Amino acid sequence: MVDGYHGFRAIPTDLSAVADRLFYVSGGYKYAMAGEGCAFLHAPAGFGPRPVLTGWYAEFGDLEGPPGGVGYVTDAGRFMGATFDPSGLYRFVAAGAMMETEGLTTASVAAHARALQVSLLEKIAAGAAGALREAVVLNPPGNCPQARFLALRHPDANAWKHALAAKGVVVDVRDDVLRVGLSVYHDEADIAAFCRVCAGL
Repeated sequence: MVDGYHGFRAIPTDLSAVADRLFYVSGGYKYAMAGEGCAFLHAPAGFGPRPVLTGWYAEFGDLEGPPGGVGYVTDAGRFMGATFDPSGLYRFVAAGAMMETEGLTTASVAAHARALQVSLLEKIAAGAAGALREAVVLNPPGNCPQARFLALRHPDANAWKHALAAKGVVVDVRDDVLRVGLSVYHDEADIAAFCRVCAGL
């Protein structure tokens, strides 16, 4: 089972060579910009034992059969649950169409975010972001795919997060790790503005 939450539409992923022997689960909440309520499961082709649990949606393709027992279809619908809110699916399709219209791919967005990460780290190292220079970078860009945030460890990470929030800058903190997310909607001007705010803390 592969959990693709931090990889789906974040980094180019090709599992075709092993798709016949793995399950892959992910959703549209984060990088696919679909919000909550949009998730999917890939099962190996031909995988179809009886599910342990089925919902009433699972029997839609089996409604004409004789009564008795719990019906379910033999395709992917056998994993469907009960009534659901499809708005996440509409958001998923709309976000994908917008990205395609703009000529944006997962690879191009990942490369853009990586370039901004490198730029920000250079500015931090040069002192342009004030005290952030004292932090330990936990995930510097390397030769492998990585998340679209920089993780900076420092005892003052929580205080920095709240001070930045007071200036209208949104970052994340986990214990003593400040996380600065970068994506398609950021550019070099955002990096410069972020550093100016940090320098003034």
